[in-house]
Amino acid sequence: MPRKALHILIGLTILIPIFIYFWVFDFYAINIPKWDDHILKAFLLDYSQATTWTERWEALARQHNEHRILLTRLVGLLDFQLFGALNYVHLMLLGNLLLLAAILLFWLILRGNRKPFYTLIPIPFIWLTLANWENMYWGMASIQNFGVVVLVLWVLYLSVARQFGYFIVSLFLAGLTVVTSGNGLLLLPIGALVLFLSKKGSRFGIWLFMSGLYAFLYFFSYTSPPTNHTSRAGLLDMLKGYMAFLGSFAEAFPVQDHLQVCIIMGAVLFLVAVSIISTNVIRLILNNYEYPGARATDLFCLGTLLFIMGTAAIVVYARADLGIGPLITSRYKIYSFLLLIIGYLYVVIPIRGSFLSPYVSGIVFLTVMYNIFSYHYHLVDAYNLRRSLTTSKFNWTYLTRDLSPDRDTSRVANLVAQTPVFYDRWVPLLNVASRQSFAGNTMGLVPLWKQTDIKTQSDAIQVRNDHYSSQLLQDSGVYVVLSSRKRYYLYPTYRTRNTNRKQLFLNQQYFAPGFGVDIPFAELDADKYAVGLVWKQGEQLGIYFGKDSITTKAVKQDIIQKNW
Repeated sequence: MPRKALHILIGLTILIPIFIYFWVFDFYAINIPKWDDHILKAFLLDYSQATTWTERWEALARQHNEHRILLTRLVGLLDFQLFGALNYVHLMLLGNLLLLAAILLFWLILRGNRKPFYTLIPIPFIWLTLANWENMYWGMASIQNFGVVVLVLWVLYLSVARQFGYFIVSLFLAGLTVVTSGNGLLLLPIGALVLFLSKKGSRFGIWLFMSGLYAFLYFFSYTSPPTNHTSRAGLLDMLKGYMAFLGSFAEAFPVQDHLQVCIIMGAVLFLVAVSIISTNVIRLILNNYEYPGARATDLFCLGTLLFIMGTAAIVVYARADLGIGPLITSRYKIYSFLLLIIGYLYVVIPIRGSFLSPYVSGIVFLTVMYNIFSYHYHLVDAYNLRRSLTTSKFNWTYLTRDLSPDRDTSRVANLVAQTPVFYDRWVPLLNVASRQSFAGNTMGLVPLWKQTDIKTQSDAIQVRNDHYSSQLLQDSGVYVVLSSRKRYYLYPTYRTRNTNRKQLFLNQQYFAPGFGVDIPFAELDADKYAVGLVWKQGEQLGIYFGKDSITTKAVKQDIIQKNW
């Protein structure tokens, strides 16, 4: 095959995981704020009301928990100024696009080590999967969690580049990294160590000076954030949590015990990381390299591994008391993927001659299989998240029985772009259903209602169904609607994964039969509620209210401490 045609084929292969990733992103992304996203509205309001540059800078640099999220705020401000209203999907999109900058960087490293183009193929299949679902669909987290990782990679790469101009660029990016996420501070000592081992005295001195300046600015007016943690996990639990964090990419493996496989794979990657770090330090001290690219790669990978392991230590120390499960959550998986890619570099770079193609082909096969497993496993997470966001918007929009949207007349109301939601067209049917027990296309709703068990617990309404079997995606599915004399509430029901791998992969049966949700009394006004089901099947929708009612009681909701 001609060389040009081969490169085109390889390029198209690399584009496959990129296209799939952003197609899935577009399918589930919705302009609804999640948790910390709401703080961006307060920032835009403060910034628009500021009359001096000092006040504007204070709004940009203000502490958010333990972080300075200046980059996220800058992106939000730019989006607001360009489009006239903040759109969280734009933040998500930019954060996800940042991941492509890391793929470009990995290609530069491979090319600098004289590796052919096809050795890049496994990386996007590892790097871009639905395992990133939480950061993918969370505006602030996309910029913060993806941004800090990509910025660290580029800073480490540019800081040891031969051209001094690249080093100057790395200093600017280092400052941006620090004000993107709190763990960006790790870059300052790690970068100093990397430059010290590179034996670039002038750069080392400049880096130390700038690091001191960045640290001073970061901690100027810094206050320790409040915490809800009252105890720390034991040493063994922290060790297990640390390994699970490093091996969290393996959660999508088709096995029964996902936590155990994450711990095992994390232990393997930990040993790989320790081996690479120790080998690199020795080689850098001896300075025994055949070509400059090999030395730069060792410096880059040393810094990257230290950043991964340092971040893992910080997260595990702060979160291990909550159990191992939260340590393999989606928002942290980017570090496990990065560790896996560094390991791949140290497999493929040393290989010479005709052995390279079989090794890469085998790794491509494994990474493609992992990519498929990941999309199938985490599809349920993306589905449940979107439903949670859309129903949350309903509950803060419709506050009265007449279902008139809560029209905020303050300046905040115009800061965020309006978002069409699937229930906009059928909201009027709620009053109809409340009067006559049903509305819309109710075929099958009565049997569905009879199959559904609704119980009142001491502090929640528990809804369970073990028979529902629809496989429709996006907004389709069953919702719970509560109707009182004052207002309506809408809640999603959540699906679980199909553990039957034959049905999952051959028949695309993503969901296990049934659904369920626990609705806390703390989120409801104490009142008497009629309980109903909303069933959306593609474009069809029906609402049905049962004859029985539930009375809720006032429950004090735990307040999460924060400093913003």
